[in-house]
Amino acid sequence: MKKLISVLLATLMFATLLMGGVAASADSELPTFDEVYPVKIGIGPYPMYQVFNVAKEWGLDKLCGIDITIVPFTNSAPGYQANVRGDIDVSYGCVDEQVAVMKGCPDIRHFIPLGFYKGFFFVGRAEDIKPWEDLKAEMGLEAAREYRRNEFKGKTICIIPQKEPLIIDMLEQVGLGADDVNFMEFADDAKAATAFLAGNGDFYIGGIPQQTYLLNQGNGAFIDAGGYEILGPAGAWYDTFSSTDEFMINNREAALRTLACCYLAEKKFNEDPEKFAEVAAAGLSKISGAEFSVDEYLEMQTIYDIFQTLEECEKNVYNPDSDYYWRKPVEYCINNAIKVGTLDESYTADKYFGEAEKLYYELLEREDLMQIIAEG
Repeated sequence: MKKLISVLLATLMFATLLMGGVAASADSELPTFDEVYPVKIGIGPYPMYQVFNVAKEWGLDKLCGIDITIVPFTNSAPGYQANVRGDIDVSYGCVDEQVAVMKGCPDIRHFIPLGFYKGFFFVGRAEDIKPWEDLKAEMGLEAAREYRRNEFKGKTICIIPQKEPLIIDMLEQVGLGADDVNFMEFADDAKAATAFLAGNGDFYIGGIPQQTYLLNQGNGAFIDAGGYEILGPAGAWYDTFSSTDEFMINNREAALRTLACCYLAEKKFNEDPEKFAEVAAAGLSKISGAEFSVDEYLEMQTIYDIFQTLEECEKNVYNPDSDYYWRKPVEYCINNAIKVGTLDESYTADKYFGEAEKLYYELLEREDLMQIIAEG
């Protein structure tokens, strides 16, 4: 009998090792983990990044075998710096911002394609310029696009520095350049929006909370002057979480579980958006210093940004046959950065995105984590 018990225990231990330290829970059919990995995640004052706030609040991190610590930032650049120093494991941002800082933070890598983002749009002053939709209805898309781009000549734009390559690329499509506009630079999006609200500059472009806030102020004083339709290919892409090879390769199990936690939280949003939004709106309000209602959060996270679930990533982000395959816009952004001198030619799309793609497909092969995403 003792010999039989020993054999059974050895078999169980071997099976547990094969599953990355996972054993079946006595209270649930979901897998549980013998070791819980601490993961520090930097998030910013934008709606989509609250996904890990919700995961922490609802205990989804523990379900996936990690223990999340949330580290808030008001600007993505300090988050990247903390990431490459090793102070945090994961940080937030979007592709154009990450590409813009890679010269100073060369170890930054893409980690999670969080949402399909259509939220970059210029806020203008109603007394100076027509709303984009009115202009488009009056002139037609192509004529309105060219006309609007040319209207930026001689104007001042309130921004954070990371947005400059995006705007310069737009200007170059009508033969203009950086010397044809004035960039009024600020440390973060909130400061840029506040300055614009106070009367500085002709346009503002930045964070979706600030953009929508401005549109709701002043009884129509501010208007949507155009977004991805005038910005071009780099104007609509994925907002992301970034990391480093140190975390993704040398802490592989923690990285895989963090991915699983994110996809589980995104699934929870689709199952009950309002319940998710209650927690997310509170987190966004706390980190941004402004008040956002559940309805405002849902507007931002369904109109201007759409979470890329596990299934959406397989269909679009990591599908070479899709128009939304990651390589196309990432190479576009990198080439823009090389062209304006913010990145050297040694940096490639594969270097930036390759490990994340490997991680994603490795996650699909993990039966334990896939079960948690499906049933958790």
